[in-house]
Amino acid sequence: MLSGEAVDFEVPFQGSLLRGSRYTPSGATQTALVLHGGGTSAAEGFGELRRFLHARHIETIAFDAVGHGRTGGAQLGTTLEERVLQVITIVQSQGLAPESLALVGFSMGAYVAVKAAAQLGVPRLCLAIPAAYATQAYQVPFGPQFSQILRTPDSWVDSDAFDLVADYTGHLLVISAEEDCVVPPEIPHTYLTCASKSASSQHHIIHRASHQLSEHYAREPQAREDAYTAIAALCQQGSHRSPT
Repeated sequence: MLSGEAVDFEVPFQGSLLRGSRYTPSGATQTALVLHGGGTSAAEGFGELRRFLHARHIETIAFDAVGHGRTGGAQLGTTLEERVLQVITIVQSQGLAPESLALVGFSMGAYVAVKAAAQLGVPRLCLAIPAAYATQAYQVPFGPQFSQILRTPDSWVDSDAFDLVADYTGHLLVISAEEDCVVPPEIPHTYLTCASKSASSQHHIIHRASHQLSEHYAREPQAREDAYTAIAALCQQGSHRSPT
């Protein structure tokens, strides 16, 4: 749980109410919008990261996408495209200035962050244990057809996310787990090698970690400290606006 300084919000989106919170320390000049992944993930899992950033005067915003956490509803039938639109809706509803913003996406949320950053012109981008999806999957509803695309070997190779990162001129941080069995190691590597125009790029590898980072952090607390420090440093990078 976050302290009483966290302010809950509800934002309408296509018949749903996106539920999230804004956690603002005194003197904050930078904001991190933290995006969860797929499956059963939710914004609630970011408590430790948000407290860490709060202590370093970085504001955080996190919300549950449709089908997750407090927002609820059905994931089936929604799309990656709708998840990107949800991010843009939150940014606009909260009056966030892109130049002061960092998008921090985990797993599926990392792909969503890439797509949203390209539309919003966000100058700081963290892709943690990042997924990538075939371009054709973007508008396909979650369900059997979407899963079939994901099961196609190397379907991620032609992901439009790599083209977007190739044009990205902001600051990029990629965080990968050394023993990730969900995200192939080629995906974070490709994100990094594509980022030839970025103002800066960094690869932070969490050694001995699987895709379930919280389990690894419980065993090795220093790994959490190191990863969160890298995220905080990204959020505090000098303003460098990526063109929209």
